Amino acid sequence: MSQEKVDKKKFEKTHRRSLLRKKKLEEFLSIACVCVIAVGIVAWIGFSVYTKVEDSKEANTTSQFYEIDSSALQEYLGSLQN
Repeated sequence: MSQEKVDKKKFEKTHRRSLLRKKKLEEFLSIACVCVIAVGIVAWIGFSVYTKVEDSKEANTTSQFYEIDSSALQEYLGSLQN
């Protein structure tokens, strides 16, 4: 083995604990970043679908008002009280 390989193995052996901790931290951070990005995409899609549904509800809604003549009912109730 060359001297570089020997030095590398010696360094890895002496700093194994810190190298493993660094590797685990990098893995955790990469998974956390992927999760945050995935949640962002899902939230964006959900919000887009929600706004489209609400817009289509407002576009399809037709308001109809009916005027009711309640004078006959008022006259009947007035005759009952007398």
